[in-house]
Amino acid sequence: MIIYLNGWPGVGKKTIGQIVASRLGARFVHNHLLHDVAIACHGLTDPARWDLYEEVRRAAYGALRMRPREEVFVMTNALCTNSDREREAWNHVVDLAVDRKVPLIPIVLEAAFAENARRLQDSERTGRKMTDPRLLQEFMAADTIQKPDMTELLVLDVTRLSPDEAAKTILQHVSSLTASGKLRTATPTASRLK
Repeated sequence: MIIYLNGWPGVGKKTIGQIVASRLGARFVHNHLLHDVAIACHGLTDPARWDLYEEVRRAAYGALRMRPREEVFVMTNALCTNSDREREAWNHVVDLAVDRKVPLIPIVLEAAFAENARRLQDSERTGRKMTDPRLLQEFMAADTIQKPDMTELLVLDVTRLSPDEAAKTILQHVSSLTASGKLRTATPTASRLK
C-alpha cells in the first residue's frame, strides 16, 4: 500500500506523514529526500537541478519497486494541477503503485491560509523549505493542489487538527477502506485528476 500525502508547503505533510508511518510501521519517503540532493548540488534557481532530481527520483523509485510487496510506504509532495512536471510526478507515483501491485490512497491536506502561513514560518523550516507566506499566496492564486479522481481520495482540512488528530483521521480512512473491501490494487486510471 502507498499512502500519498499532498498539500501546500507548510500544511503539515511531513509531520503528519511521520506519525502515520510510525503507527503503521511503514517506510516514510517525504519529497525533500528527493529534492534536497538536487538543491544541495545546484541550488534552487539552476535549471540543472531538475535533471539531477529526476535521476534521484528514478533511483529511489527503482529501489522502492524492489521492496517486499507487503511493505507500506507513506510518501509526501506538493503537486499542483497546472504543472506538467508535477502531473508527471503523480504519474510516477501511480506507476510505482501499479508496478508493485498495491493499493494507492491519496490524501490531500488543506488548511485555511492564515493557519497554513503560520505553519510555513515555523523555525524548523528555516533554511530548507519555503517560509515566505507571500510566495505561498502567489502559488495558491496561480494553481490548485492535485486531487486524484479516485474513490480512495481523502481531502482533509487540518486547520484545527493537531498532527496526531490528522494522522488518526487518515488511519481511520485507511482502516475503513480496508474493512469495506473497497481498497483495490492501483490501476493506471489513478493518474486522472478531478
